[in-house]
Amino acid sequence: MISANSPSTATWWPSLRGKPAAAVAGAPRVRLLVFPHSGAGPNILLPLVDALPAHVEVLGLSLPGRERRFGETPGCRLDQVLESVSNEVLVRDPLPTVVFGHSLGALLATHAARLLGPQCRAAVVSGQMPGRSRRLAHATTTDEDAVRLLRDNGGTPDWVMQDPAMLERVTQVLRADIALSREAAVGFEDVRIDAPLHVLGGTRDPLVPHEPLDGWAGHTTGVCRVRRFDGDHFFLLAPELRSEVTDVLRRALAGEG
Repeated sequence: MISANSPSTATWWPSLRGKPAAAVAGAPRVRLLVFPHSGAGPNILLPLVDALPAHVEVLGLSLPGRERRFGETPGCRLDQVLESVSNEVLVRDPLPTVVFGHSLGALLATHAARLLGPQCRAAVVSGQMPGRSRRLAHATTTDEDAVRLLRDNGGTPDWVMQDPAMLERVTQVLRADIALSREAAVGFEDVRIDAPLHVLGGTRDPLVPHEPLDGWAGHTTGVCRVRRFDGDHFFLLAPELRSEVTDVLRRALAGEG
């Protein structure tokens, strides 16, 4: 069984830009919080944020067991994620903030948007079911299930699948993240934000059918716009679609509906 991580001094919210926005274009004017999918760190979404304007401060959620925190035991609770937002994001200079999350990250981003309150300008969520919908990934209960999930749904480099030690590590991280996803989904039908919601999905996503995505409208008191892309669960990382996803982020950051 994967145990929760012990307290750590490592940052949960490193900058995803080579230089702080302030060093490039004066003080940042808007902030983007990036929540990656299960098994991944925030750098996986770099191709989507690199082209954003220099005045955007981009911070990525780094959970235990990956990237900068690779040496830590995978696993954390939802309250630890939200505490990291309070302790590392809300203590910064207040800025209009957009949350952006894919899959597991979409659940976490929506919880964080509610915590941010008036600072939240918009939320962009992708690859995730609304409400109390059945989530197929939550059926993963064994290492064998996790490996099958990695193999069948893409998003994992071939070299990881062929390296037993790395595959074991990624499997451990994935199972910890799925446990976090299950927790974040409990009572999710009651999570509602007071900001525009942009919902993205793939029409060929084997994990998240695109038909129920309109149900995300129940998670906001504002406008909910749903956009479907021709792609699988990781449609947003397909080279031919990256610019369109980045445009959604750019409009959300600019406060455009």
